[in-house]
Amino acid sequence: MTAATATGLHRRGFMLAVGALLAASLPSPGHAQQSPATAQEFLESIYGTYRNNGAGIDRSDDAVLKRYFTPELAGIISDDDARAAADGEVPNLDADPFIDAQDGDIGDITVTVSDAPGGRMMGHAAFTNSGEPKAIDLVLVETPAGWRIDDILWPEGTLRGLYSH
Repeated sequence: MTAATATGLHRRGFMLAVGALLAASLPSPGHAQQSPATAQEFLESIYGTYRNNGAGIDRSDDAVLKRYFTPELAGIISDDDARAAADGEVPNLDADPFIDAQDGDIGDITVTVSDAPGGRMMGHAAFTNSGEPKAIDLVLVETPAGWRIDDILWPEGTLRGLYSH
């Protein structure tokens, strides 16, 4: 082997090694922060945070609100939270809207979606909280940013209804 051939092989090996390192440093598709493509995936991304004793979604950050709720509803929730904090009061939404409770032991989660009027989807979440069966419906709309929640329907009322007084 000539010196020129050996040098070429070393360069090629070096470039392959650099390429492999760069590829390894990129996030894999499973770890990328992408918006879920379907309403079902979106709903799974929410309720998946409760599986295996997960803590659920911390909605104390406006960025989190915007990630899960339509811009209008995220603004309503955020404004009410800010008003309540400034007044030293409890906000209208003082529980976890996804489980209709302040806390719990969530299990047996099943989520499905179905068509709803107006190009919307209706999400259905069924689960147990401390052994008691619960069911919640979520009105889902597709926005330019992806699927978002436009309302949540609990047995005793709705999320938007909390703010209609």
